[in-house]
Amino acid sequence: MINVSVAKIRRAKRCAKDEMLGTDMEQYHHLWSYAATIRETNPGSTVKIKLDTAEEGSQGTFQRLYYCLYACKQGFLDGCRPIIGLDGCFLKSAFGGQLLSAIGRDGNDNMVPIAVAVVEVERYDSWKWFLELLMADLGLGVENIPWTFISDRQKGLVHAVNELFPNSEHRFCLRHMYQNFKQKFKGKELKDLFWAAASVGNEVDWKLAMNSLEKASKDAAEWLQKVPSVLWSRSHFRQSSKCDILVNNLCESFNNYILEARELPVIGMLEWIRRRLMQRIQVKRTGMQKFQGKICPNIAEKIDRNLKFSRLCIPTWDGKNKYEIDCGPRKSVVVDLKEKDLHMWLFPAYRENYLKTYEHTITPVPSNKYWVRCEEQPPKPPAVRRMPGRPKKIRQRAADEPKKGQVSTRKGLVVTCKRCFQPRHNSRTYKNAIHPNSKFYKAPDTNVAESSSELHSSAPSPIPVSGTTSLAKGPLRPTVADVLYNLRSKKARRC
Repeated sequence: MINVSVAKIRRAKRCAKDEMLGTDMEQYHHLWSYAATIRETNPGSTVKIKLDTAEEGSQGTFQRLYYCLYACKQGFLDGCRPIIGLDGCFLKSAFGGQLLSAIGRDGNDNMVPIAVAVVEVERYDSWKWFLELLMADLGLGVENIPWTFISDRQKGLVHAVNELFPNSEHRFCLRHMYQNFKQKFKGKELKDLFWAAASVGNEVDWKLAMNSLEKASKDAAEWLQKVPSVLWSRSHFRQSSKCDILVNNLCESFNNYILEARELPVIGMLEWIRRRLMQRIQVKRTGMQKFQGKICPNIAEKIDRNLKFSRLCIPTWDGKNKYEIDCGPRKSVVVDLKEKDLHMWLFPAYRENYLKTYEHTITPVPSNKYWVRCEEQPPKPPAVRRMPGRPKKIRQRAADEPKKGQVSTRKGLVVTCKRCFQPRHNSRTYKNAIHPNSKFYKAPDTNVAESSSELHSSAPSPIPVSGTTSLAKGPLRPTVADVLYNLRSKKARRC
């Protein structure tokens, strides 16, 4: 029973958020205390703050923050495969900025957040600063195996990875790579050939796929060959990571996972992430302890799917450890089992190491009333970077990408008529003749036409109807009902 404007409700909502979380400026003043409290309550965690100081001894301006919890870091080192996804996303608070993230992959193919960093903008020096701190926490690899990185080729990231991790493999996300490919080379045929060249598992099939692409479009094959195959083709990936993923979907999932937190001030966002990860670790650990299977559910599903495909394969044993497998017409491969069955071939992360990923816990943190008091001078908030136009809340999707909550659409595709087989119109608006190969085409029956003509020629002439035109020379004459029907049809078309 109260009449209030939308603007007043918006201001009241903002005041309520400030009352619960504190204003954006206040949170920057408490950054030193918050960082000290995280390190005290969660020993082994890393929280680094970088300030932009014009003069030594003056109050600095906040520039960057690195945030890595011990439970996430150690869980990744203990139980995950040596592959790390790197990505960045925009922050939507009053001061903006970007959030860089490093995401691992557990034994059930789910995301494992390792570390995040709040930076002013995504560029070479910000990525290098983030990767240097990540290298200090994780090292250059695990068990003499260098890390494998997968990214979307962000600004300055490729150069930073090559500089800091020279022995690591760096893959490009194929989905983002295809977005650049289709801007020049469109069509479903080229799309299928592009993904086929990237998905094959050996170099022989890769060469055949590239030859097929070159036959379809020489320019498309040349464009793809300019990018080294070790960056995007599964057939050229190293086997040390025990992971053959082609897309960086886990980082995209994490960006969507923290979508609500990206609108909060800096400490509110980090606390939102910490609490969600604290709950996520507990749920994952409890769920797997109750699970009765020896293999994680997602991996077991993949094995069952491959077992169905294996029914079409015929093995021939050599008497020791090797088999020659006939996979189809004129195709056979050699498999070396080394005295292990299918389940024993699995990487340890699929079984016992999964629980090691979620063995460590994130300790709760009290409210700011009980935080550690620091003597450092509080930093000033960063300068507000206003972009032109209204701030966007939703990510812009590609023309052929389905909208949120919808399945894939035909937007951006060229339709083809099923009647005349011509492009850019459908069967309801066709104007050309029906193509002989169309399902709507009906060939004239010569036998019926001949018998009909003989019947009409031998039949007596019908009695003329008044008001109609005589068609004595033809085999048929229109009736009154035909004339009335034609008149009604002409009036309907005019309307």
